[in-house]
Amino acid sequence: MDLGISPLPQRVTAEDLLNLADRSSRMLARIRDSMLQPHPRKEPPVFTSNKVQELCGIDKTKMSTLLKAGKLPNGVQESKGKMRKFTLAETIEWVDACVKPMKRRKGQKGKIITVGNFKGGVTKTTTGMNLAQGLALRRCRRVLHVDLDPQGSATTLYGINPNAEVEVNQTVLPVIEKTESDLQYAPMKTYWDNLDLIPASSDLFNAEFLLPAQVHQGDASFQFWEVLRQALEPLRDEYDYIVIDTAPTLSYLTINALFAADSMIIPVVPDVLSYSSMVQFWTLFSDLVNGMKSFAGDGQSKSYDSIEILISRMPTKASAQLVNDWIRKTYGSYVSPIEIPETELARTTSTEFKTIYDMPNYEGDPRAYRRIREPYDKFVDAVDDRTCRFWETQEVAAA
Repeated sequence: MDLGISPLPQRVTAEDLLNLADRSSRMLARIRDSMLQPHPRKEPPVFTSNKVQELCGIDKTKMSTLLKAGKLPNGVQESKGKMRKFTLAETIEWVDACVKPMKRRKGQKGKIITVGNFKGGVTKTTTGMNLAQGLALRRCRRVLHVDLDPQGSATTLYGINPNAEVEVNQTVLPVIEKTESDLQYAPMKTYWDNLDLIPASSDLFNAEFLLPAQVHQGDASFQFWEVLRQALEPLRDEYDYIVIDTAPTLSYLTINALFAADSMIIPVVPDVLSYSSMVQFWTLFSDLVNGMKSFAGDGQSKSYDSIEILISRMPTKASAQLVNDWIRKTYGSYVSPIEIPETELARTTSTEFKTIYDMPNYEGDPRAYRRIREPYDKFVDAVDDRTCRFWETQEVAAA
């Protein structure tokens, strides 16, 4: 009797794995290119005059006055009566002139912000990307985004295939290998003005072998957790912010990102598994920071300007609100008052290799767009306001 038992599958060889990796890389490239048609690379958004007015906090009359003064970009007006359109660079120039964000003075260091969590699926990469873009757009900051995840999720969001288009010498790995002393070689321009990227590729997995190997070579002065911080130091004069995206694991690179940071942002989604994972995160994180004191030699422990928990993908379900309450009761003032809601629009943007800042002229329901955009605007502004207070404190101390 035929029991319908299927034959055993063929064994999977190392060569089969190589072929599968090649197929997946080529498929990702095809998907990305189809999403970005007719251009194989992401292009910066164009802003209509009313969007520029909104960003600048001015009305139509004020914009008309400023245009007549001739000191700001005119944009492009296809015909009389039509709205003007401004490039991203022109929009940033308008924001800089109208909002007048505080400038970082000479001698003040740019701030390093690590976005981290040992659990995947908590919007870590999306949070880092929106923060980097928002700081460049809303506060006219020069931002460097560093992708430390070997999967290259942040790199992919910039429209770059991390496995097919990123060479190892474009990543942080040469610093790990000690063929470069710092990361001044690595920043690359992106489609977003004022925002540069140090991309990632699967080559970064090698750091998990290289760093411990250097530890075991017997150099007592080698502090493996300080490699990234030291390599980024020269870039802190060039950039206002360095935003680091980490892998969802406690790896040697993630440890470097934690110790390089001036501030930490920890996204979390309000479900029971994520809450349980956060308990483990804080245990490992605190053990790590305190455990390194004995290795540092100078007796000083790591401290942060701020650590902020950002509740993300917040749905309207009662169960999620319950977990939200747990998070706020547990972590108190460390939890941001700003919450990022769960929306269909946010899911759509990720599918299309976009962020909420990539689509200022969203043609759908404007209320749906504002519902996700406004919390990110508030979060970006809050981060920059806090940094400005630190810069002011440095000025007072210097005086």
